Amino acid sequence: MKTQIRWLMALASLLCLAVLLAGCGGGSSSPVFLNVFQRVSWAQVPDGRLALSSFGGNGLLYIHSITAAGSGLTLLTPSLNNPANLLEGGQHPAYNPAGTLIAFASRRAVSGNTGASLALYTLNATTGDSAGVVKITDDTTLGSDSQPSWSPDGTRILYCSTRGTGIPHIRVANSDGSGGIADVVNDGNDNQWPSYNPVNTDQIVLQSNKDAVAEGDTNIFIYTVSTATYTPVAASPYADGGPAWSPDGTKIAFHSNRTGDFDIWIVEVATGALTHVTSDARSDGFPVWNADGTMLAFTRDRELWTCNLDGTNQKQLTRRF
Repeated sequence: MKTQIRWLMALASLLCLAVLLAGCGGGSSSPVFLNVFQRVSWAQVPDGRLALSSFGGNGLLYIHSITAAGSGLTLLTPSLNNPANLLEGGQHPAYNPAGTLIAFASRRAVSGNTGASLALYTLNATTGDSAGVVKITDDTTLGSDSQPSWSPDGTRILYCSTRGTGIPHIRVANSDGSGGIADVVNDGNDNQWPSYNPVNTDQIVLQSNKDAVAEGDTNIFIYTVSTATYTPVAASPYADGGPAWSPDGTKIAFHSNRTGDFDIWIVEVATGALTHVTSDARSDGFPVWNADGTMLAFTRDRELWTCNLDGTNQKQLTRRF
């Protein structure tokens, strides 16, 4: 009898564990447990999924995708914890315009180079890296590549690199892995988080320390490629960063600590008019737009949230642990 009781108690414990795991797997009743890292990506297709990088229990980063309803959590970059593939799980995922591929930064040693540096790769947005990845930038030289963003036609990937100068600058590469690597903005400023205007590829929005007046001061600029000129957007003596174009190219969302802690803001490009989107006491950052430009996704203290452009209808998709 005692043996049967112990067996029943063990079975009940397993069933309880199964229920808990199911609850953490992306059900609609509660947010899934993930520690989100920096910017996520929202596929620019109807009902597009969100891709995010999250810390695993081993402290390494992995790429997941999830629906905008907070369900259907999918791990896209599982890891065997191979010492030769440090940070293989990756960071800074970015959907291509068709929503079929994800660019990301990773140390993968795909070429057999165990000292590989952080480079860019692409993987299938549905099946992940199970069928392999395509290497976009070189992983054998000193420096790192990160923060990828696709051109509107999907043929090129814009990104931040420290190769050559050691200072973050902007480069571009062919998205099929055929090379075509070239500097776009490399003028000694610390330039990061670039993305093309969706309707005008002569314009790039980026975060830069150009014209900084104090330590930690960064500003948002529109950089015109053909004339190599910067146009400040919503300039302030604070830390403005993580800019993202709206799908129609008329607005830019960004984060700023201009009112104390970091909040999400939107600026109208033509007029400079500002909208203070979030004002939570916690840190909000790295906003991205949904496909029709009616909602934003952002990180809040390593959690993924969405909201309307006026800050209403805030929804928590993940919970940090």
